[in-house]
Amino acid sequence: MIYLFYRCAKPISQAVPALPSNYSLEMWAPGMFRVKPEGISVFPFTVWWLFHRLHVFSNRDYGLLVIRQGTRVVHRSVITPGYLRFPFMAIEDIQVGDTWTDPEFRGKGLATLALEAIMRRLDNQDRTCWYVVEADNAPSIRVVEKAGFVLAGRGVRTRPFGLGLLGQFQLTDLSSTCSS
Repeated sequence: MIYLFYRCAKPISQAVPALPSNYSLEMWAPGMFRVKPEGISVFPFTVWWLFHRLHVFSNRDYGLLVIRQGTRVVHRSVITPGYLRFPFMAIEDIQVGDTWTDPEFRGKGLATLALEAIMRRLDNQDRTCWYVVEADNAPSIRVVEKAGFVLAGRGVRTRPFGLGLLGQFQLTDLSSTCSS
């Protein structure tokens, strides 16, 4: 499987797009006993909470952006600092991934709105925000490009001993269109 590695190192517009009525946006952060946001499954978020608590991540910016319609979770995006799985990331970098939108709510711009909201809230001149996507995931590619990210390159996910858990996302081919 080929993956595309996108990055956004430039500040995003500070204009905040409005959520449709009856929607709410939560920027969730872990705490001592705050393992996951309400309405989100236990796995894999308990593992990532442990990574955060045990300082496995390279910085303290692990969290989730959750969009709800009423009390129903309709979108989530996970903010992951670098760790063994993402060797191409600098210490202060973050990666937005494990995004999901309820099928009933896809095509409404929620994923783009979430990505832009994350960039506004975590704006820092000394970091890059990464987004890794399977090369054949056209909807996700549209989202990341619409949010202003640029293609940094292509790569693969390794699976030592056939185990994805031990794998890394390896950036193997830098894009000639990538700005420095």
